[in-house]
Amino acid sequence: MKKHVFLVILAALAITGCASSMKDFPKYDQVLVYDRPYDYTYLRTLEALNTFPGWVLEETDKVKGLIVLRNTQYGNLFDRDKWIARFRVKSLGRKKTSVELEPSSQQLTDGGKLLDRIDQMMAMTQKVQGEQRAQLVN
Repeated sequence: MKKHVFLVILAALAITGCASSMKDFPKYDQVLVYDRPYDYTYLRTLEALNTFPGWVLEETDKVKGLIVLRNTQYGNLFDRDKWIARFRVKSLGRKKTSVELEPSSQQLTDGGKLLDRIDQMMAMTQKVQGEQRAQLVN
């Protein structure tokens, strides 16, 4: 009987510890908006996330605008809720799109870094295209 009570208390402590640990992380609920067509933004987002260290592509669906990554560097079983990052790419018009983390992935420890990587990739490609246009005009 004492063994069962001990196991129940241990399980309750473990569950409470897991629930409170997610509250400690900031929420990355930013929506990145670009003046680019959907196909272009989806491709660049995919490129940016595919090369992020410690994460691998698990699922992609261009029609739904879904990109799912799995973390390959986790510490223990209590990190299970941090293993997956789900991104949505949405069309906001003919030449306007947005990229964001789904609500279930907004408290990942690397959430801000993943969003920054996407933003850097989009900024880098815009800058390169601008330089190429300037060279063509001259």
